[in-house]
Amino acid sequence: MPRSLRDLRRKMKAIRSTRQVTKAMELVSASKMRRSVGNATMLRKYAFSAWKILERLADVHPELHPYLAEKPATKVLAILFTPDRGMCGNLNAAMARMAGQYLKSLKSLPHFERVDFVAVGKKGQHALVTNGASVIAAFPAVTAHPTVRDILPITKMATEGFLAGTYDHVVLLFPDCISALVQDPTVKVLLPLSRSELKEMILSILPKRKRAVEETQLSKESAVGEYLFEPSQDEVLATILPKLTEMQIYQAALETAASEHSARMVAMRAASDNATSLLGDLTLTYNRTRQEKITAELSEISAAVASIK
Repeated sequence: MPRSLRDLRRKMKAIRSTRQVTKAMELVSASKMRRSVGNATMLRKYAFSAWKILERLADVHPELHPYLAEKPATKVLAILFTPDRGMCGNLNAAMARMAGQYLKSLKSLPHFERVDFVAVGKKGQHALVTNGASVIAAFPAVTAHPTVRDILPITKMATEGFLAGTYDHVVLLFPDCISALVQDPTVKVLLPLSRSELKEMILSILPKRKRAVEETQLSKESAVGEYLFEPSQDEVLATILPKLTEMQIYQAALETAASEHSARMVAMRAASDNATSLLGDLTLTYNRTRQEKITAELSEISAAVASIK
């Protein structure tokens, strides 16, 4: 019995220490989450509006720039954004599952030949290697305080590969931070900006909530017959298209950072609550065991006194 009490005290001490760690991680993640969500929210409306303008421009003038030209999905470059670390709920598992589903769906396209991945984050890199995917480059996750400079090498690799003809499609896979409790894995065609069979395939594998939003946005789009450029269309497109494409990659990095910190905050809060519940159960068991031990000792003393008399 004494050994059992000692074991209970040891377990209770370990759980208290674990709860202190998870509580501290929850507070740190909450602080980082507020900043990350604020950054993602500020850029989200601009990035979304720019994306819709580019898509409509591609529908009206697909011949003006290589970024706007319609191409079959044969050689695809996929950029996967994930965190470097775990302890963020099922976020990493959901992104790995999405990447596997995307890879499987690509093979159903009639003109598909190959897909190469650029992994941004160690968790995504490990998942891709485990699934046997072709990973041509790997970058550390930019989830601390993402800046435009952090994603410049990724942007350069994607745009140069597309313009050189090495890839005819560039795709982003990243977690979209809907709220602190919901992070949806998202697939977005970065290049080209025209509508293609690949976009239809991606729409079919999105979660129902995201699919409904995309279909609603498509139905609300207004028809534009012509765009006027000032000073000239070549000068405007050569300046704007690369910058807006770069902003889409930066937005994906911001969404990944916000998703990671939100998921970790919720996971650590759940861990702290579970530790508190487990500690309460162990405390009750400890008190009950200690009371039984005291009662047993009193009974032995009473029996000894009775035998002496």
